[in-house]
Amino acid sequence: MDALQAREKDKFLSCLEIIKELSTSDFETYSIVKNTETGEHYLHYFLSHINLSEGGRKDDYDHFLPIESDDILGIMFGEQPYQFPENWRSSYLRSGNDNRLIPFDPSENFDLDEAAVAELAMLEKLEQYKEQMMNADNLSAEEREELTKQYFAELDKILKKPLSRPFQG
Repeated sequence: MDALQAREKDKFLSCLEIIKELSTSDFETYSIVKNTETGEHYLHYFLSHINLSEGGRKDDYDHFLPIESDDILGIMFGEQPYQFPENWRSSYLRSGNDNRLIPFDPSENFDLDEAAVAELAMLEKLEQYKEQMMNADNLSAEEREELTKQYFAELDKILKKPLSRPFQG
């Protein structure tokens, strides 16, 4: 399949034929479409959004995910999920409020949940470390250093990377 490139929306839409409508509701439609000029297939997700902050203006958005033959069959026979955005993990074309379709790569957002969990764990370790150090009046310098080494080792475990060098106070 060719690399996704920005293109004029109306021209692209004029070359599409619907192969199968998968589901439809008042605001969303999923279908498998084929570009009659190139033979490429896409999973088409259409969303109609009512923008209440602008007096109820209706905005329509199109998303086109390139799909291969195996995916077409899997989706058509209900064996492969296709809902947006959970199952749209590769680059696709999407529209805005103008007459363009632009490529979008969602991969930069895949690890956000993992990063948020790591961030919370790191904050928890920091709070524990701060509490230990505030109550460390009767600890020796070596014991304080050991607490600090343990703290950084725990942070490294959270980040899943090896301890790069020993702590030097």
